[in-house]
Amino acid sequence: MISESARKELQKEETAAVFLHTAEIAVEGMQSLYFVDNTEAVVSGGTTYQPCAFTVVLPEQNEDGSVSPCRIIIDNTDRKIAELIKRALNKQIVCTISLIVAQTPDVIERGPLKFILRNITIQDTVSAELYDFYIYDRKIPEGVYNPQNFPGLF
Repeated sequence: MISESARKELQKEETAAVFLHTAEIAVEGMQSLYFVDNTEAVVSGGTTYQPCAFTVVLPEQNEDGSVSPCRIIIDNTDRKIAELIKRALNKQIVCTISLIVAQTPDVIERGPLKFILRNITIQDTVSAELYDFYIYDRKIPEGVYNPQNFPGLF
């Protein structure tokens, strides 16, 4: 859920509200990196997020019915992210993404959403697949298949 003020801004025909994504890239035992998809730094919740171009690519369904994974693509201009990833060999890299409004940066409108980075490629950009951090906490399958609920299976 987003705040009522953000909802009202989204429903306006024109708005001055600027919605921004923040991203934290963390590796256990190393200093985290903080980024915002903006042209200038933003302080949110006491943390300074540095400007950096990044985008999250949502999954697409392929013609064969399979689904490509969600991805993040980060500009690799200053090479900090690439250096962190290279030092994180055999460690879990966690990316936490939140949505804020520039005018009220201490209010998190959506998130924080945690993902595990996998299948990372480093070139002009750092590209990685985003895997749901909480997948191990979910009961899969969600339903209970027993004779009372699904008599046709038994």
